[in-house]
Amino acid sequence: MKPLDPEKEIRIIQSVITIAGKKGLAGISITEISKKAGLGVGTLYTYFRNKEEIIQAAYSVVESKISEQAYKDFDVNLPIRDSLQKIYTNVLHYRLKHYDEDIFIDQYRQSVYVQLNYAKQYEDFITKNKQLYDLLKRGQKKGIIIKQTPEMIISFLYGSVRELSNIIFQKIIPFETITIEHGFNMVWKGISK
Repeated sequence: MKPLDPEKEIRIIQSVITIAGKKGLAGISITEISKKAGLGVGTLYTYFRNKEEIIQAAYSVVESKISEQAYKDFDVNLPIRDSLQKIYTNVLHYRLKHYDEDIFIDQYRQSVYVQLNYAKQYEDFITKNKQLYDLLKRGQKKGIIIKQTPEMIISFLYGSVRELSNIIFQKIIPFETITIEHGFNMVWKGISK
């Protein structure tokens, strides 16, 4: 059997993300993916068993990219507040530069697809974001961050990033350094002691 072409797999996944960004998850079909990727329907089935598997793979790719970007230039030796602000800023910048991915990830998390493989996705999220979990635990141990589950704090942090990216992208507020600082300051007041 001929080895699979990784470039074709990337085209398939990128097609799903682009379609979701324009039409939502409901607008995704094998035919639409095939057309957008410039590949035959049969080729899609060579790489993935069904639409659900393609969407799951796209989620994994996007989640990995966001996690990778979150820790760009991350320095564990910085003060906890500065480290969290770095993560917040990195994720916000990534979401704004990759808005189709932003829409895709948000829709995915609120769809039935999230339940298809939730336990594994949750485990992968913890692994990919170990630095954030460790940072929060360290902040709690030092008495800087409120005693709350890491998941609660992370949902508060990432929820803020999500909503801020949406209103910046919609041009409701300007994309300026002061905007990012104000957004993070509000989050910090909510999670710090």
